[in-house]
Amino acid sequence: MDITTLDMELLNTILLIIAVIGTVAYAISGALTGIENKLDAFGVVVLSVITATGGGFLRDLIMGEKKFVIFDEWWYPLIAFAVACLVFAVMWFIRDLSWEDSKAYRLTFLIIDSIGLGAFVIVGVLRAQGCGVTNEGQLIFYSLLTCVGGSMLRDILVMRIPAIFRKHIYAVAAIIGAVYFVFLSKFVDNIWLTSITTVLIVVTIRFFAARYKWNFPKIHLKNEEEKK
Repeated sequence: MDITTLDMELLNTILLIIAVIGTVAYAISGALTGIENKLDAFGVVVLSVITATGGGFLRDLIMGEKKFVIFDEWWYPLIAFAVACLVFAVMWFIRDLSWEDSKAYRLTFLIIDSIGLGAFVIVGVLRAQGCGVTNEGQLIFYSLLTCVGGSMLRDILVMRIPAIFRKHIYAVAAIIGAVYFVFLSKFVDNIWLTSITTVLIVVTIRFFAARYKWNFPKIHLKNEEEKK
């Protein structure tokens, strides 16, 4: 079933709103990471913007695009910049990150971050398709890169192992969402349905992963146990 022009306009509006929410969530994450690592105001802002927009930049770079979304759609880095300044100003007076461990904060951030992740899954696929990519594997790869590229750059810049390799089922949720969106789109013409259900799937996976502490197995070496 083909969607109407009204449906497309409404979908684009909703995706824009969700993408902005995701940008805000990633910008907050980058700013707090910068503060935790004792960066100055400039460093906090730069880290925040990179976290929020780095995935899209890497995607466009690898695809060989001449126009980068972060420069063409300038409001995304501007939003990240504004959020970083706000977070830095608030933390300048609070000077305490203990509230990060509260259940209310973690649940709120998880929901916002997961919605943003689901939205970026869709944005990554649609952006790649708009650039002429048709191979399913490439679409999934570019979608994943859009989702996790910024957080990987963030962690690398503060010299720590990227969280997607050691914490929660983050990248896996993005991969499952991308696979679902790419292949369902081949059989269902209603992009409204495929987009909303994709976001719901990603949010559900992230919620249960956080709730039940799902992680991939790790090897704990004997000498590490002895040191403890």
